[in-house]
Amino acid sequence: MTLFRAGIAVAGVLIGTIAAFLGFVVKLSSLRTGSLSLSYGSGATAVSETILQASDPSRFWQLVILMGVVPLVLGVIAARWGYRSLKA
Repeated sequence: MTLFRAGIAVAGVLIGTIAAFLGFVVKLSSLRTGSLSLSYGSGATAVSETILQASDPSRFWQLVILMGVVPLVLGVIAARWGYRSLKA
């Protein structure tokens, strides 16, 4: 295995593990509290919003899937690929 491929595999493990952990935390906390807080923009155009499951369920579940489940699944896939590449 070349050094470049080994570096890519290690990066896959590290970044995948971080993404999976953050996705798990977002999913767990949003399901426990029933709310999801977002902030985006900067300076005078900064926007902060809180989405409640009770008031807007479709947007809540859409954001839980996009910000929690997708990073969790893709992170696990990347970490597993990197680990298997290092073992080979």
